[in-house]
Amino acid sequence: MALGNANTSAQARGKAKPVMVKRRKEVVMAKNYNSLTSSPMNASDACGFRGSLHKTFYHSGSSALPSRSDVVYSTKRANRKTALEAGHYKILVGGANYNMVIAANGVVSRVDVCRR
Repeated sequence: MALGNANTSAQARGKAKPVMVKRRKEVVMAKNYNSLTSSPMNASDACGFRGSLHKTFYHSGSSALPSRSDVVYSTKRANRKTALEAGHYKILVGGANYNMVIAANGVVSRVDVCRR
């Protein structure tokens, strides 16, 4: 005597395909994303941070330095769930330090050069 009906296993197999397609689209969209080294900060001026920058983030911009309205992600996927939290981030791009301000949903609102 079977515990389930004939559709139970068929339905379970069918659910995986849309998820796999969505993940593949996220990877393909993020193919040309640029990486940057960073650390999240609590201070409004991240340039004062003297510790090491140890996290790698990815942004949707076309240049190495993120610009206003680019979206920054914690993984190399175009997924809203991995967009950075709002706040200040000290970033290292091309040997120079910058203070990046992230607004809601990982959108860059400002990038300033650290002059210290």
